[in-house]
Amino acid sequence: MGFVYSAAIGVFWFGRLANTWHHGLVARWWSEFNRDWRGSEIEYFKNVIERYGQPALDVGCGTGRILVPCVEAGIEVHGTDISNEMIRLCRARLISLGLDADLTVTPTHELNLGQRYRTIISCGVFGVGTTREEDLDGLRRIRKHLTPGGCLIFDFYLPGENLNEWSIWSKRARPTLPSRWTKPDVRKTSDNDELALQTRTIEFDPMEQYSVREIRMKQYEDQELVNCHQYRIRLNSYFKNELLLMLNVAGFDQVEMYGGLSDEKPAAYEDYHLMVLARA
Repeated sequence: MGFVYSAAIGVFWFGRLANTWHHGLVARWWSEFNRDWRGSEIEYFKNVIERYGQPALDVGCGTGRILVPCVEAGIEVHGTDISNEMIRLCRARLISLGLDADLTVTPTHELNLGQRYRTIISCGVFGVGTTREEDLDGLRRIRKHLTPGGCLIFDFYLPGENLNEWSIWSKRARPTLPSRWTKPDVRKTSDNDELALQTRTIEFDPMEQYSVREIRMKQYEDQELVNCHQYRIRLNSYFKNELLLMLNVAGFDQVEMYGGLSDEKPAAYEDYHLMVLARA
């Protein structure tokens, strides 16, 4: 099934997997409510760029949560994202601050910018909305965009932070899918509309190590539902050693992994959020 639209309340739904769910109301949510999420990440990546050099590239920059503060600090950072709406919102935010940066709409596995960078960063993007083949192609493309000795820094999360998440890997304990919608996260926008966000899991394949998540965003004006957007996205799961192998295949000879927002604490068994530093 393809694209479906209901004019009554503006319901968007994609029967096929979208490359990203950051469109429409979801892009608006990301722009309004995720600017300062985990501010420690912003400082970490700013410091990383200052350490490894400019120019830098933010792959999957979205609405500029990391890119804009870097540009404000006088750091030369370019950005890419697969969502034209996210790039549009990022550019508008830069313009509102009297700033500018080179922004390009492109998926990572098709990256072809015609220049190289000393530092490439990517936060919360790897394995999101892609196939595993595209993830490997993306690493290869990034490698080609680094100067000799340049550094790629990105993060990823190991599967199953807690026992409840691990249960989906067990056939006997796996819940019936699709799962229930999460409780609505309702927030007021800058123009006094209300957006309500919900997510659920609709598919999980432990052999291929991916899940499919669905997001539903409702827009209310004066407590009346006026829009509802729904999107699906594929999320790939990776473990440490297979990612190391992928990076080696992509041409990265020197790879280090650290626990959390650090380049000092080597990744250990208790770590769930890992930071990868890979040298060209």
